[in-house]
Amino acid sequence: MIETYGRWPRVAAAALCPAWAAALANRRRLARDGGWVAGLALPILLAHQTEEWVRPGGFLPFANKRLLGSRRPDWPLTRRVGFHVNVTAGWGSAVAGMLLWKRSPGVAAGVVAMEAGNVAMHAGMAVRQRRYNPGLATAVVLMAPHAVASARWLARSGRMSRGGTAMAALIGAAFAALPVSMKLRMRDGRHLRPPSPATASEI
Repeated sequence: MIETYGRWPRVAAAALCPAWAAALANRRRLARDGGWVAGLALPILLAHQTEEWVRPGGFLPFANKRLLGSRRPDWPLTRRVGFHVNVTAGWGSAVAGMLLWKRSPGVAAGVVAMEAGNVAMHAGMAVRQRRYNPGLATAVVLMAPHAVASARWLARSGRMSRGGTAMAALIGAAFAALPVSMKLRMRDGRHLRPPSPATASEI
């Protein structure tokens, strides 16, 4: 049995191939007006989450013990927090970026900022620890090229309004603040307590 720390990672893995197939089938539409910036975000995210949480997996203990320095593999980043970061925020922002692309690229630009933050975290940890971490391959192979190409397209397109830029900055800042908030959560001493049934249950 693969420990996925919840049910949602299996949904991500199951949706991975259909998401890439849909992107491939709509490649001509995505090629118009930079639609690939928003259109490739979800397939890339699903690939990244599959590597982190399913194959080879192990992101939860990696994030808690190696990244945050916790003594426990399930605190301060719990299954519930992982669900909301990856599904509520991750899937939600990727889908919103696609739906709002023609109106404003602000949300999609925020997703690009999150991709850049992911690349920095995974690559930085790999260099510092001189070892692989869950999510490193997809961050370097998929997220990094997409983030660089998307940032270049957005800068040259002239479509980024002040509001869109503010939205992108807000999303990027929220992602960057996540490790800090987890560190603060760990310091309050609750990591010494056993997890409650609601926290430990699969989501």
